[in-house]
Amino acid sequence: MLVSHLIQRAYPNSVGAVDTTVDPAWFPKLFAADAPLSKTRLMSTQQRPLSSAAFTGKTGVPAWKTITSYYLVSLDDQTIPPVAEKAMAARAAKGRTVEIHSSHAAMVAHPDAVTNLILRAAKS
Repeated sequence: MLVSHLIQRAYPNSVGAVDTTVDPAWFPKLFAADAPLSKTRLMSTQQRPLSSAAFTGKTGVPAWKTITSYYLVSLDDQTIPPVAEKAMAARAAKGRTVEIHSSHAAMVAHPDAVTNLILRAAKS
């Protein structure tokens, strides 16, 4: 489970907020199991932390409510459950969804599939 393999670090001048990254030892398996290990090891060292503040901030109207959206569901994702991805895709992409057998890092493991979806979206 991903949650047990997260590293959280407080950052200066915050009130309870933390930066979160995936444990580098687990990153290849959880984030990009189908990508070359040499790439995923490097990726694990280059993670940008996600601030816990991202979950409490206010946002405006989601872009997918006002523009045509596309979604690539990674069926072998160990980071976001595929069932959750499918639910988000159904809500936002309304039929403009591609499903592939991929880890969370589809853009690294399957760049052609990602490129094809981007080109399809750009043409619409």
